[in-house]
Amino acid sequence: MPRSPSDEATALHPTDESLAPAAPRDDAAALRLAVDALSPVMPIETTDDFAGAQWTKLLVNHVNALPAITGLSVQQTIADPRLRAVLLASMKETIGIARAKGVHFAPVQGLDDRLLRFVQRAPRILAQLVPRAMARRMGSTPNPGSTLQSIRRGQLTEIDHLNGAVVVAAATLSRPAPVNATLVTLVHAVEHDHRFRTPTEVTAALHSRR
Repeated sequence: MPRSPSDEATALHPTDESLAPAAPRDDAAALRLAVDALSPVMPIETTDDFAGAQWTKLLVNHVNALPAITGLSVQQTIADPRLRAVLLASMKETIGIARAKGVHFAPVQGLDDRLLRFVQRAPRILAQLVPRAMARRMGSTPNPGSTLQSIRRGQLTEIDHLNGAVVVAAATLSRPAPVNATLVTLVHAVEHDHRFRTPTEVTAALHSRR
């Protein structure tokens, strides 16, 4: 079956759970066996809207870029008002692009279509409650995120398939995605020179692109 444009423009990179498309009736028993086998080692969700789930998961994974750029944990980046504003701006930008492509966000890890539409429309003082809640769900143990873990191992990151996927999707609409593009550029810069950026440097880079 051909992939939809939204499928091609996004990549699913699970962090602490996996998503599986709901199976046709003939395959439902096999899917149930797979879910039962994997559930003891990782949380599993099934969905009837795989493209919508991919986009929601992409937004969940937006927390990865700033730790990779700054060397801080996810919780620390969200606690910093400057970095939280950058994260929120990247989420708003992504939601707008996804909606322009006709995406309906499927529920994933506490995010769903109604909540994400609220994030896009609400003023920052209210919308920032969502990333704050995402940080609380992670608990008190510092979470570096998968992208920072790759940086620490000296490996290339998956950023082109995360925020970079948003930039690609925006291009198919002839729209810019300056926030996500800046985050991609900064992650690649850290990959290259192994120097973490300060929150001030992050915001300065963002303002120079907008």
